[in-house]
Formats: sequence, C-alpha cells, structure tokens
Amino acid sequence: MTDSSETNIEFSSLRSITRGASLFIVGKMIYNILTFLVNYILTHGLGASLYGIYAFTKTVVSASKVFTNLGSDKSILKYIPEYEDEHGEQNSTLGIAFVTSLAGAGFVGVCVFYFAPTISHYTLEDSLLVDSLRVFVLVLVFDTLVKMVASSFRGLELMEYHVLIDKIIRPTARLLAGGFALYVGFSFVGVMAALAVASMVVFIASGVLLLRYTHLTPTLDISKQDAKEYYNFSVPLTVKDAGSFLYNRVDILMVGIFLSSSSVGIYNIAVILATLLALPLSAFNQLFPPVASRLYTNEQMDELNSVFTIVTRWTFTLSLLLAIGAFVYRVEALSIFGSEFAGGATVLALFIGGQLLNNAVGPSGYVLMMTEHQYLSSINQTTFGVLNVILNYIFITSFGIIGAALATASVLGALNIVRILEIWYLEGLFPYSLGFIKPMLAGVGAGATMMFAGQYLSDIPLLIVGGGAGSVVYFAMLFVLGIEDEDKDFFDRVISSS
Repeated sequence: MTDSSETNIEFSSLRSITRGASLFIVGKMIYNILTFLVNYILTHGLGASLYGIYAFTKTVVSASKVFTNLGSDKSILKYIPEYEDEHGEQNSTLGIAFVTSLAGAGFVGVCVFYFAPTISHYTLEDSLLVDSLRVFVLVLVFDTLVKMVASSFRGLELMEYHVLIDKIIRPTARLLAGGFALYVGFSFVGVMAALAVASMVVFIASGVLLLRYTHLTPTLDISKQDAKEYYNFSVPLTVKDAGSFLYNRVDILMVGIFLSSSSVGIYNIAVILATLLALPLSAFNQLFPPVASRLYTNEQMDELNSVFTIVTRWTFTLSLLLAIGAFVYRVEALSIFGSEFAGGATVLALFIGGQLLNNAVGPSGYVLMMTEHQYLSSINQTTFGVLNVILNYIFITSFGIIGAALATASVLGALNIVRILEIWYLEGLFPYSLGFIKPMLAGVGAGATMMFAGQYLSDIPLLIVGGGAGSVVYFAMLFVLGIEDEDKDFFDRVISSS
C-alpha cells in the first residue's frame, strides 16, 4: 500500500470518527443540560433521602441491564460494519440481537420484580424502594431494546440518529415526565411510574426511526454457525459488562447497603458530575469501534495505530481542561443541587483523578474488543470488578462514602494501565508521544487562572467567569506551544474537502 493510500485511509477513518464525535458532543451537551434539569428537579422536589432511593433504583436497574442483552449491543457494532455489503447478514444479526435482548430483559425483569423486597431488606430497608424497583422493571425492558436500536445506528455510522434517540429524545421524555409528575403533586411512586412511561415512549420513537431511515429489518434467518459465532463474541462481553459494572457502579449499591439513602443521593450527584469528564472519550468512542473493526479486518494495523494515537491525544487534551475546572470548582458545582450535596466534594475530587486517567488511555477498551481479544477484555473487567467489591467493602466500612470513591477511582486507574500494556504487548499498538506534554503545560496555566478568579468571585458567577477565563488560557497556550503536524494536516484536508 502506498503512503498516499495509507494517508487517505487514515484521513477517512479520522473524519468518520470526528464527525461522530462532533455530533455526539453537540448531543451530549444537550443531554447534559437536560439531565442536569432532571436531577435538579428531582433533588429539589424529592430531597436527598428520596432522591437517594431513586438513584439506588436506577443503579439496580443498570446492574440488571448488564445481563439483559448478552453483549448484543457490542455485537451489533462489530457485525453490522463487517457485513456492510451483505444486508441479509445484517438483518439476521439485528434479529438475533433483538430476540436475545427481549428474552433477557423479560427474564431479568421478572427476577427484579420478585426479589425487590429482598433487595430492600438487605440495603435501604424502605418499602418505597420495593415499589420503585417494581415500577422500573418497565424501564429495564424498554431501555434494553432502545439500546439495540441506538447501537444499530452506530454500527451504520449514522450518528445523527443515535444522538437524537439517546441524547435528546430520552432525556427530554424523562424531564417532561418527571417535571409533570412533580408539578401535579404525584407521590414518589407516581414520579417513578411517569419515568417508566417515558421509557416506553422513547422505545416507540426509536423503533419508528430505525424502520424509516435505515435498510435494516430484523429477521431470524440465521444459521447455527452464524449464531455460534455471534454468541462466541457477545457472551464473553456480557461477562465484561458485568465486570464493568462492578468497577464502575457497584460502589453505589454498597453505599446503599452500608450507609443511608441520603448518602446514596450525595454520592450519586458526585458521580454524575465526574462522569461529565468522560465526554471527550465517549464522543470519540461512538464511531471508533466500527472504524477499528474495519481496519483490523483489513489488516491495516499501521493506520489503526495512527488513528488510535491521534484519538487518544485529542481525548486527553479535551478531558484535562474539564478535569481541572471540576477539581478547582468542585464545591461550587455540587452546591447547585443543594447545600447538603456539597459534602461530596472529596468524593468528586477522587473520581476526577480516576476519570482523567480513563481518558488518558483513549479508546483502549474498544481496541481490545475489536482486535478479537474479547475474552481478555472479559477477564480484565471481571478481575478488577471483583477487586473493586473487596476494596469497597474494606474502605466503606472504614471511611464511609469517601472510601467508596477511593476504592472505585483506584481500580479504574489500575485497569486502564493494564489495558494499555496489554494492547502494546499483544498488538504492538502504543498511542503516546511527546505531544502529550503540551496540554499538561497548558493545564498548569488554566488551573492558575481558575484559582485566581476564585479570589474575587463565588458560586455561579465563578463557574462561568473563572471557567471561561481558564478555557481561554488553556487553548491559547496550546496554540502558542504549537499544533501537532498531523492535526494541521487533518484539519487542512477537512477544510479543503468541505
């Protein structure tokens, strides 16, 4: 392959990923605003204790969703692009994904409904939790199916529809449903029921979009060999997802077991704010998997490494600014939800460190999966997930909610270090260069600017003015330090081709 053709492949791949990231960021900004409003009205309308029950319910449902689709969302991302010239195979893949997900969601939903009293007994010991869990079984089923539709659009690299469903329609429906329920004076269970109805509406809307704007029509015309290949890929990823939950969200469950519902509420808000730091990585991850799958299938490893390197640097550069702002203004950000939530400042600080390291390794998790190391990925997630459970037990009983954050942030950081070493050893892919020093230097200037603003402002004005000033300094320093050659080349080609 010539240098010119390699450059064209790299440019095409990066442009696809960047387009998806751009659409995702716009959608995610809207999503963050809508989600902020949802949590704002729920925290102020319910209070820390009832909000904690809601947050705990969502976490239990999230844990249950790990097992509902048997990794079908990841399988869609692999096989839809792999069979881009075979529409029949694509439809068969989607058919088995929907059937698997519906059967799994039904079975898990029945289990949650039946064991709701037991879950309540061993955690928050509140009858409202039982009712909330049973109502949210509907959310479990519909959200599982919506995830299949959203993954289908990602597999086809039609990010605009994925963003529309996941980042706009879904939070808007929840905001309208929750706001209406609180406005007319529904009980806590009534509010939960309204949110469940919102999930059903989102599923109907997403199904209409799939049938109207794609060529995909789920069928069950699939051979035994194809089914075996499908589950050989998807089932190990279910184990991986279970491990992911253990190192990402089991802390909230364990806070609910050992502490109070108000502690769950405070902890959950800190987690939500820290999760905003994952925006850059989440954005580039939207279309990186199908691109990586295509490059790996075509044995274009040099191009894959180049794309991996550039995406990782972009991810780190963008997330570092967010991390600095979140750390410097952590108390002010938490206080927006009410003074009692400011008690999660240390929790937020710990999660900022974990999320920054998560962004610093780029889409390493997807690199492992798309280079057919799904079993290793499952072992990683499971091992570190179990480790997180053990550390959470030790640290929560010793340090409370701060211990939960310390355990989870440490495990998240260690897992990401292991991932990058595995990719380097197994595939020879390594995404780092001296270009990473520039954002670090710019971060020092941005942090100093934000702290200086804190000497004169406070609360919302500080977040707006200080955050804006820090951002200006950050990007100005990046420009002065020099833009990387491959970045200049990429954006020059984007401009010339537009």
